[in-house]
Amino acid sequence: MGDDAPVTLERMQNLGPVIAGRLRAVEIATPEELRKLGAIEAYVRLKRAFPDLTTHAQLYMLHGAVTDIRWSALPEEARAALRDAVDRRR
Repeated sequence: MGDDAPVTLERMQNLGPVIAGRLRAVEIATPEELRKLGAIEAYVRLKRAFPDLTTHAQLYMLHGAVTDIRWSALPEEARAALRDAVDRRR
């Protein structure tokens, strides 16, 4: 792990204290755990625990955190693929 690697969820791209707290509530406590599970599994867990997640923005934020890019920079094709993957999990 390099010196610039995030050591907390809050330090990951796109994540702040609220989403980090929610991730911890669904037993995803570290950046390594989030990367291992991936954005789709993390989003599914969050959606089950917090049904108030009404948009896919959190899915894009999680994917951006895992891939270290701003969620707003995700191309529409990537967003569509993420939405499809989540829909297949239902």
